[in-house]
Amino acid sequence: TAAPAVAQSDYQTQASVIPVAADGGEPDASVSAIAYTRASETERPVLFAFNGGPGASSTFLHLGVLGPYRVDVPVDPAAPLPQAIDTVPNNGGLLDVADLVFLDPPGTGLSSREGADPARYNSVAGDATAVARAVVEWLEAHDRMNAPVYILGESYGTIRAAAMLDAFARMDHAPRIHGVVLLGQALNMVETSQRPDNIVSHVVSLPTLAAIACYHGRTAQRCDPRQAAQEAATFARAEYLDALFAGTRLDDETRKRIADHLAELTGIDADYFLANDLHISKERFRVALMEGQGLVTGRYDARYTAPLAEDAGETVGPDAFTAVSNLYAQAMPRYLARFGIVPDPQSYKVLADIEGEWSYGGADSPFADWPFMTSVERAANRDACLRLFVGTGLFDLTTTVGAADYLLAQSDLPADRVTSKTYDAGHMFYSDPQSREALLADLRRFVTRGRCT
Repeated sequence: TAAPAVAQSDYQTQASVIPVAADGGEPDASVSAIAYTRASETERPVLFAFNGGPGASSTFLHLGVLGPYRVDVPVDPAAPLPQAIDTVPNNGGLLDVADLVFLDPPGTGLSSREGADPARYNSVAGDATAVARAVVEWLEAHDRMNAPVYILGESYGTIRAAAMLDAFARMDHAPRIHGVVLLGQALNMVETSQRPDNIVSHVVSLPTLAAIACYHGRTAQRCDPRQAAQEAATFARAEYLDALFAGTRLDDETRKRIADHLAELTGIDADYFLANDLHISKERFRVALMEGQGLVTGRYDARYTAPLAEDAGETVGPDAFTAVSNLYAQAMPRYLARFGIVPDPQSYKVLADIEGEWSYGGADSPFADWPFMTSVERAANRDACLRLFVGTGLFDLTTTVGAADYLLAQSDLPADRVTSKTYDAGHMFYSDPQSREALLADLRRFVTRGRCT
């Protein structure tokens, strides 16, 4: 259902900078916020949104899908991209059902971490504590602590969202989180840790490879990408997993049959699979799929292609989708200036270089674990009102649909508290108009499902 248009006169826009600390002590950094609110409706849900990186501002969610204005990129991935782009009305984004607060972690947007010890904020826990503190400060300043609160993160921001639940649990006075939204989830890093012997990573990646091969017409038969992904998922969880587990003990006849089926699904020759222990990494796949045409697919949205450099090896550097994401970055200062949202729009940092290494929290040990999903499960066990929404792009080679399915299959969250959706685009699947409208409709249902008490 299409949302009712929200006129600019119906909401207030406010930018602020909130002092924060990574450990609950004295503030030595800040988080910036751009909020859109309806002044007289203090019981409305509040949705806090942020992107990932680490080092990304909330620009992409802000102008891509959720905010009152958006950036429109060409619908056809093969179409030429404009040199510059402006914002157009977004019918209020999600403002018809919730107030929106876009958060920029320390060092991004209008925020700062100058003078602070980088190690305090270059970690899952430190970053999440700072952003959680900003949420509480904003709610208290606007007398909204009793409002239903939703946390939405994209990419690395999904790890931040999960870790914030632990940060809230450590606070004496914290908001009640009614929903967590993960877009392009990275909670289980299985899909990115493609060591050759990590067989689960190959199993969860196969549906995405099949969908991409189908989209680009690289398979022998006409197909639908979603159906191709489903067929690959069924095959991967049974025969492919068994074959990978058998390893060198797999008999030749079965190995050949598995390789032939992998070739049918992915468009990669069976001989490649036979020569590589039935494996292909996501990086090698994006190079090999259209190598004969001199093209390489995107990582973040494999519908996009770019010329393949003559000296390209197993992997290639620049991503075909980067030019699209750059359009959002280019539009942000003009948007802030157009509506006078901040005094100095050019000072807004869309992407920031993070000084130092990022700590994900696992010890330097072969026994280390990064159980980000358990943070969500702990919070859900504490509060029966908390629900989870997971959205994934079918053509995303970074955070794959199979990995999202695997995450939820291993979770003990009750099925009636989880919503999982797949969209026919890439990592930033809202760049596709149909996917954007589908996501907005799904989020609208998620937020308005009914207040839990």
